[in-house]
Amino acid sequence: MTPQSFVTTIFSMRKTVSIGKSIEFDDHLGLHSVSFENTRLVVFTGISGSGKSTALKFLTDHHPDFREHSHHWLWLKGKEQKSKTVRGHRLVAVDEVVNPLQLFKVSTLLRQNQTVAVASHLNPAWFRILGRRANARLYYTDTDQAKLASYLKRRNVDFSEKALTAFSAQFGVNYVDLDCVLERHPDTSLDQALSLWNKLNRLAIKPADNGQQVLPELKYSSPA
Repeated sequence: MTPQSFVTTIFSMRKTVSIGKSIEFDDHLGLHSVSFENTRLVVFTGISGSGKSTALKFLTDHHPDFREHSHHWLWLKGKEQKSKTVRGHRLVAVDEVVNPLQLFKVSTLLRQNQTVAVASHLNPAWFRILGRRANARLYYTDTDQAKLASYLKRRNVDFSEKALTAFSAQFGVNYVDLDCVLERHPDTSLDQALSLWNKLNRLAIKPADNGQQVLPELKYSSPA
């Protein structure tokens, strides 16, 4: 297996998480302390692998404003999803918004449900029209490399700030590519893994299967 095909395989595996697997959630956006009582629209925007879907999962499963109430999940990358029949929920999570035409579905969901939370690949400017009609909150998931530092510390991986900054500049602030680099060169520091990666490997992105989305269970301890 060539280095390129190896990395491509790892990338595809990381896009879907095995049922039953759990991950520790890092609330780097401070979502738990935010009141969404009067918020109609929540938008998470950022590059792939930066934690948008995980943030949606946190809202549905752990946030005090939503966890005890009805919610519905729409994955727009899979088979055609009907938004007109989704009504009366405290929260609707909409994952993989990649086309501006999908905002019509988001608008419909806003009319029929209390709060809609979106994981979006669109320019945030597209949501300004919806935001004018609804109290909205926007979060960027790919701007703070401190979350990657926390992730590396939890994995007991040594790193320098120089290497972390170099990784973020090359790949963006995302967990998926970081896992690819570390798993291709295990038992090394980030500095060593990144150096070896740039000498030996190249990341090739293969389109994911539009089948069933599987998300991990989140481990999260509420602050005292």
